[in-house]
Amino acid sequence: MPDDKEAKSAASRRGIDSRLAILDATRTVLIENGWRKFSVDEVARQAHASKQTIYRRWPAIGVMCVESCLTEIKKPGRDSGDPIDRIVNLLQPLELITRTSSGYELLRGALVAAADDSHAGEFLRGWIRENLRAPLRLILAEIASKKVIRRDFNLDEAIDTLTSPIWARLLIFHAPLPENYSRSRAERLLADLADH
Repeated sequence: MPDDKEAKSAASRRGIDSRLAILDATRTVLIENGWRKFSVDEVARQAHASKQTIYRRWPAIGVMCVESCLTEIKKPGRDSGDPIDRIVNLLQPLELITRTSSGYELLRGALVAAADDSHAGEFLRGWIRENLRAPLRLILAEIASKKVIRRDFNLDEAIDTLTSPIWARLLIFHAPLPENYSRSRAERLLADLADH
């Protein structure tokens, strides 16, 4: 039976390698062409994969584009305990990906895909819920319990305060984020929510 285990392991490894190659090719094509001129044929060619394989794994191609971008966003750094630093840690991965031209184009393409394709939009909203909304809720609830900010904060408005300028700069103004964006937005949010 060891041969069966080895065969399954090799097949699993090939599947993982194929998936990574497809996501890598997706990033390249999304950066070069954007979402509106995105080509699954080009992804298949670059990844040396069949279109059938691609569509089997990602029935909604917009999801593949969004996933290819989100896998490039680094996880937040260590938590210092300071509320502003904790919020900065949530935002900084988004800020950092926009600092390179390829990251900027990749995130922009993913946002357009999420706007155009309902499945991609749901995938992105899930990522935002897990990586921004849920951790921010914990941070704000904790500091509200210490009476640093008011208890009746609106989480959706807090997310908007932190992220709306990102979307506007990427999609409308085609402009980079200012230096220290994450820190300035975190400070502004806590000032807006201060318990006066």
